[in-house]
Amino acid sequence: ESRSMAQQGRGFWLHQFVEYGIAAGLIMLAAQTSPPAAPAVVGAAMLLNAACTPGPLGAFRWFSRRVHRLLDWAIIGAALVAAIVLDGLDQRARLAMIAVALVHAIVTLGTNFAGRAPRQGRAAG
Repeated sequence: ESRSMAQQGRGFWLHQFVEYGIAAGLIMLAAQTSPPAAPAVVGAAMLLNAACTPGPLGAFRWFSRRVHRLLDWAIIGAALVAAIVLDGLDQRARLAMIAVALVHAIVTLGTNFAGRAPRQGRAAG
């Protein structure tokens, strides 16, 4: 039975790649926003989450993909709360944080978080 890519979800490598890109964008936005803390903190959290999970683009293997997925939702929530609640956040940063939360949610919902099955050793002979 053949399953399409949409049914399987996108690969975790692509999820990590997108997270690195979004995190870089948020950190760059922080340099142009007053106050810079909200986009910087959300960007740094996303960067660390991508880097600390086992996967093709992970730098460290500190926690599982299951924990990564939970942290994804916490980061999405933090971005939304910061965009809605923080006083003094400029309109551009507010809209960017909402857009980031939306894109991150779509990417997270469409990702296959299952790890690869262990490889079978070749039969001796």
